Parts: sequence; C-alpha cells; structure tokens
Amino acid sequence: MSEISFFTDDYEAAVERFYAEGWTDGLPVVLPTRKLVDGLLAEVGRDGDETLGLMPPKAGRITIEKLAINAVMGGCTPALFPVVVAATQAMLEPEHNLNGVIQTTHMCVSLAIVGGPMARALGFNASDGVFGNGFRANGAVGRSLRLAMWNLGGAVPGQTDMATQSNPAEYAYCIAESEDSPWEPLHVERGCDARSSAVTVFACEGPHSADCIGTPAEMLYVLADTMASLGNNNVTSGGQTLVVLNPRQAEEFAKAGWTKDSIRNHLWENARRTVAELKGCGQHRSGMRQSFVTQGRNPFWFGVNLPGARIPVTNTPEDIHIVVAGGRTYFAAVCPGWGSFGGYAVTKQIEA
Repeated sequence: MSEISFFTDDYEAAVERFYAEGWTDGLPVVLPTRKLVDGLLAEVGRDGDETLGLMPPKAGRITIEKLAINAVMGGCTPALFPVVVAATQAMLEPEHNLNGVIQTTHMCVSLAIVGGPMARALGFNASDGVFGNGFRANGAVGRSLRLAMWNLGGAVPGQTDMATQSNPAEYAYCIAESEDSPWEPLHVERGCDARSSAVTVFACEGPHSADCIGTPAEMLYVLADTMASLGNNNVTSGGQTLVVLNPRQAEEFAKAGWTKDSIRNHLWENARRTVAELKGCGQHRSGMRQSFVTQGRNPFWFGVNLPGARIPVTNTPEDIHIVVAGGRTYFAAVCPGWGSFGGYAVTKQIEA
C-alpha cells in the first residue's frame, strides 16, 4: 500500500479509488480515516512506527499503524485489534513459513483460531456456522489479516499468490474455540496460561465435512478415513492437520474416557494409506513422498517400499491438532494442512 493520504468529501469516489489503486481484495472496505486508525492505535498503546517485521512475499514493513489501517479496512473495532496484532506475530514465526504459504500452488490459507475469555467477550463465533459468515469478530479479524497480506505483502493471485485453485477463505479465515468442551482448549495445550486468551494460526485447506455419529469407535473410523483422503498434502508429505469436533461429539468421547491425546494416538495409528495406494496416485505423488524421506522431512521408515506398509498422515500424533467448535450435531470437520513444507501451528497470547 502506498504511503499516502488524501482528502475528499465524496465517499463513493473514495471507495472507487481504493479499487482503482488495488488497495482492496475485490470486496468493499471501510475507509481508514485518521479517527478510526487512531482509535485502534490507542487500544494497543504502541507507537505507530513500531515494526513487527516484514510481510512476505514482497517484504513490506509491517508497522503497527499500517496494520491498523488494514484492520480498519477489514472492519475491526479497537477491541479486536489486539487479536490481529497477535495473529500477525504468530504468522511471522519461521515454522509457519508464511512466505511459502502465500506463494504455494496449494490452496492452504492461514486460519486464526481464537481461544480464551476474550473470544466470548468480543463476540467471536464458536458455535453453529463457526466457519461461515454472520459474525463481525470472526469476519473482521480474518479479513484484516488477509488485507495486510494483500497490501503489505503484495499477495495478489497469479502474481505472488500462486494458489492455482485457491480457497474462499482467502477473504477471511477465523474461528473461535468453544468453551463448551470437556478438555483444555488448544492454546492451553500449547503452553498458555488457562486464564489467558490467545490466537493460534495454522495453514490449512477449507473444512472437509465428516459426518460422524455413534460410538467413539464409529466416529473415529469416519475421521480417520476423512483425514487420509489420497488427494490431500498430508498423505503425500506428512506435516500437520486439524480436526474440529463439535461439543456434542467431544462430550461423547469424554464420557467414554477418551482424551485429546488418546484420540490423537488412535487417529495417528489409523489415518494411514498404504505404499501401494500412494504409488497408485502416480510417480509425482509417490516420488514426492520418497524425496521427503531422503531429505529427512519424514522418518526413514515412511519410505519403505513394501506395498502393504501403511503410512501415517503426520509424522507424530502431536501433529494432529484437535479443536472443539461448531454446532451440537453429528458433523465434524477435517482441515488438511500444507504438508511438511510448513504452515505449522503457532500460538501467541493476546495482549489486551
């Protein structure tokens, strides 16, 4: 985004200028007036010139003020801005490899998962329609992050954003984790204080519906099969993946004595495909898996050539992230990751 300001009393002309200058992603924006931007800066109490880092792929400098400008454009209120700041910091960590996430031909998008008391206080949706529309907090935080990539990083389709099919989540991708859960939330599992609020970013595909109801064994059977779909990158190269259970399913698991760890271990042992099935996908897929073993990205025993050998979708059970969210029904969701290229989960505490 060019470092300019302009004055006009013609609202419609100002909106059209944002389109003409390429400052928006195809949807209308809230005009970032000085008053609105200053309101966000006051909320975090940080110098507008403070730099968080460089936004890939074009390495635009991410100042607090520039981030606030994009957050206003995305519809953020001052109270939501600390979530955007924390999520941006998380995306910039090396293990997330945002540069690769933006430029890959794969359709992964950095998903923000908000957890803790702030999720409820700020109106984030963690229930029915959790991946969908209708909630300002989810939409504004998700879109603010995407606009920052667009304007500060130059993430433009066909130029630097090279996703060949892409994903509607490139407009906004943000959910919250439900408090209606028998287990610790994701951010607490990942080292945050139980009383804190935090955001975890993880680069993944859109949600794949998993219709699973019944006993824990029956639900796990469906989830493992959905996770091991031959077309996703986890099957080819490992990496990390995300499973989203709704509160009703989580309760059924907990009643039967299942924990997140025991679910992870079961899925890791059962969400697998054989070497023969991988070879059936063609030389590109099977050769890619072998190259990852050679490079050390996957353990050596994943590269065995026995046709019946079963390959897990992640290197370890811990690479399967489990979140509780959505409506109380029989649908869960699986969000495959980018693979062993990166996009890994990073969690940052939200500084209110």
